[in-house]
Amino acid sequence: MISLRNKFAAWTAIAALGTVSLFAAETSAAGGHRHGRMGAFLSSYLNLTPAQQTQAKSIFQGARQSGQPIRQQLKQTRQSLRAAVQANDAAQIQQLAASEGGQIGQLAAIRSTAMAKVYQMLTPDQQQKLASLQQARRAAHHPSGASGQTPAPGAQN
Repeated sequence: MISLRNKFAAWTAIAALGTVSLFAAETSAAGGHRHGRMGAFLSSYLNLTPAQQTQAKSIFQGARQSGQPIRQQLKQTRQSLRAAVQANDAAQIQQLAASEGGQIGQLAAIRSTAMAKVYQMLTPDQQQKLASLQQARRAAHHPSGASGQTPAPGAQN
């Protein structure tokens, strides 16, 4: 039987999955929102005011719009990469993989910049709650390294 503490940790971890990306409400290739319910959970969890909700929504809509052309390029790059793999074109694979990495990096920068803007509008209490949620997420993904520290060389996990 799972202890109450383990159940709480599991639910906290589930709630914390993708904390940063929850606000972003990134759209899928089909254009639908993937994180609407989780964004609502996070808004409720952090007790965002209506003004904060409106501001966050505006920030992430802007980020989504600026990332749309890059997501479209990334989709095309991935299609081309699949074709290069099927054709066994090593040079093309290297070029497209590098391009894909750059595009993923651009999207990460857009999302991170948007999250930084939202983070700055949070109250210190809300920032602390978010940090606790993120720490719980890290703990759920890396139980032995939850502190964010990397193990010493040669240490066993």
